[in-house]
Amino acid sequence: MDQVYLILIGTGIIMMLLAFFLQKKTPDDAVALSTQRQTDKAETEKSLQRLSKQFKQEIALLSAEWQETRADLLYEIDFLKKKVEQLEQQWNERAAHAQAAVSAEQTQPTALPAEEDVDMLALRERYRRVFELSREGLSPDEIAKRLGAGRGEIDLIFTLAQKNERGLADA
Repeated sequence: MDQVYLILIGTGIIMMLLAFFLQKKTPDDAVALSTQRQTDKAETEKSLQRLSKQFKQEIALLSAEWQETRADLLYEIDFLKKKVEQLEQQWNERAAHAQAAVSAEQTQPTALPAEEDVDMLALRERYRRVFELSREGLSPDEIAKRLGAGRGEIDLIFTLAQKNERGLADA
């Protein structure tokens, strides 16, 4: 049993010596750690400088692009202003011509009212015929074929008649 105690005591002493040597090495680790921190700090500063340089380059590129876009937009604005001026001038010229034409028409008597009366009578007859065919039970497509009109015209006639009936019902 004495040998077991001696082995345990010897192992304890060896452990204490190892712990002592390891504690001495930690200051070296601290020096290495501070050197590592300084290296990391230097690398971080270099990285920040590169990043700053990249930001400046990006800002310069964006600024140049913005200036170019601004110049293009100013050019387009000037072009559009000129185009608006031309259109206003053309409008004024056409208005003057229209005014002259109206004044010339007012001085000349016309026979348009008689033509308008004839057209109105023809329209009324056409509308009457559309409603007669509808009462006979023909579809809008068949009515359009019989009268030689478009389906849209027939639908319009029916729609206008419905609006007119609604107006009469409201009165």
